[in-house]
Amino acid sequence: MALEFATKQLDAQPILGIRTVVTHDKIGEAMGPLFGEVFGYIQQSGQQPAGMPFTIYYHMDGGPLDTDGEECADGGSIDMECGMPVAAPMNESGRIQASELPAGKVATVTHMGPYDNLPQTWSALTEWMETQGLEPAGAPWEVYMNDPGAEPDQSKWRTDIFFPVR
Repeated sequence: MALEFATKQLDAQPILGIRTVVTHDKIGEAMGPLFGEVFGYIQQSGQQPAGMPFTIYYHMDGGPLDTDGEECADGGSIDMECGMPVAAPMNESGRIQASELPAGKVATVTHMGPYDNLPQTWSALTEWMETQGLEPAGAPWEVYMNDPGAEPDQSKWRTDIFFPVR
C-alpha cells in the first residue's frame, strides 16, 4: 500500500494518559499495561473512551521522532504518553493525567502493517514534511485503530500518525 500524506486541521481533543520514559526495547511491553490502566480508570468513572488508544512521543533519541536533536538522559530512551480520548475533560487520578491533543494543523499518514515497520513510515512522513516546507510544531502521536490482541494478522494493523506542523 502506497503511503498517502496529507495535512489537516484538527480540533482539540480531551484525553487521559500516563506519561513515562522507557528504552526503545521496552516500548511494546510498556504500552499494553498503560492503556489498560487508563481504560480501567475511564470505565470506573462511568465513562467510555471517545476514540482509539494513542501514544504521544515527546522525545525519542535519534530517528524521525527526535524532535529536538538533543540526547535523552540515558542515550536511548523515549519520553512518551499512552492514553485515550474522552468525550469531555475528566479528573486526574494518581499518575493518570488529564490534558488534550492540540488543535491545529497536522501532517498525517496511515501506516498499515506490523509495528516493527513504523520507523520507515515515520521517516517517510518527516521527509514529506520537509519537501512541503512544513516544520514540526509539537509532539507527534500515533493512534492505534485496531487491537493486535483481536486482530492476529499484522498486515491489517492500522496506525494513523499525526505530526503538528506550521
